[in-house]
Amino acid sequence: MLRARIVLCFLLSPLALMGQEAPALTEQELLAAVTESHPAAVALAGERELAAAEAVRAALLPNPTVEASLEEPNGAARETSAGLTWTPPLDGRRALRREAAERGLAAAESRLEAARFRLRLDLRALYARWAFAWERRELLAAHLARVGELAEKARARAQAGEIPGLAARRFTLEEAQARADLGRAQANLAAARAAVAAWYPAMVGLAGMAPDARPAALPLPPAAKAVADLAFRADLAAREREIERAEALRRLSARIFEAPALGLGWKRIEDRSSSASGPVISAGWTVPIFDRRQADRREAEARLSIARADLELARDRAQAERAGALAAFDQLRATAAEADRAAAETGDLLAGAAAAYQLGESGLTDLIDTLRAALAARITALEVREATLDAQRDLEAATGRPLTGELP
Repeated sequence: MLRARIVLCFLLSPLALMGQEAPALTEQELLAAVTESHPAAVALAGERELAAAEAVRAALLPNPTVEASLEEPNGAARETSAGLTWTPPLDGRRALRREAAERGLAAAESRLEAARFRLRLDLRALYARWAFAWERRELLAAHLARVGELAEKARARAQAGEIPGLAARRFTLEEAQARADLGRAQANLAAARAAVAAWYPAMVGLAGMAPDARPAALPLPPAAKAVADLAFRADLAAREREIERAEALRRLSARIFEAPALGLGWKRIEDRSSSASGPVISAGWTVPIFDRRQADRREAEARLSIARADLELARDRAQAERAGALAAFDQLRATAAEADRAAAETGDLLAGAAAAYQLGESGLTDLIDTLRAALAARITALEVREATLDAQRDLEAATGRPLTGELP
């Protein structure tokens, strides 16, 4: 009869842990919370705004210069003049500056897109860490409940003289180990939850969500489809725009001659007996004798070479990363499916072990060994599923686009 009560407690102990569940926060809700007005998104857009300002600056015409003068050296004569000097953008430099600035703005926009995508991946990684820490804590809590029931019953039987005291102490040690494992899992869960709460303040009691919010379970992701090219890689697009910008700057450095500064004004000369006035026309031009922009051309050539090499290296690396990430994801996904099937059979394994113990066909040591094996199988399935989702995020980073859901 005592064995039957022990087995009944053993089988029902997981049900005791299932109370009213806390509200669940999904991954998509976390991603949707980081909008364009979020400080992180605003900070990411800083470079793009600076590039936009540079594009506006490059499109502006040069300002004219207004001058006025009065000369009266001896009091007998006076000379007054007023004029305007302006350098018209006739040398083609303004158009090249605008082109370079626009290409720089396009590169900044592509880098912003890539940064936002990386932020999405970082948020998904934080959520996955929280979700799997929660699942691990739940597994270990259920395991502790089972082992605790067995240890309590074993101690009662030892006091009644039904089993040796050594067997009871064995279960006491097993319970202490399970409690220590649960403590570590709870600490990891608290750290993971705090990391998510930094991005989702509602988790700390704001915006109407309970502070004990839990993550939604992350299932095994579907199989990935191979991407034919790297067209979705925004970071590669940014490098291509940088090459175009460097080419525009190289053409700009080849412009040696500058447009002349043109002046138009009016001058009046007066003395005691007469006065005269008339228009004044002037032109000024810088003669490129010594500085013919040699250093600018060398710098432009160097920047263009660097930009081309950077793009070539990034493309080769992206191809290798994509192939490696796809292979790793496919392998881990297949392994995770097998581990899930093995973990699904642990329920029957535990029921069989409990029945064998009830019938006296096995001892408590066999039962606790079965508990350990079942827990190990479930934790392994959890860890492989977590590694599969890590590989999926690596594949997203390699392909440059989300494989699940949409961008926030």
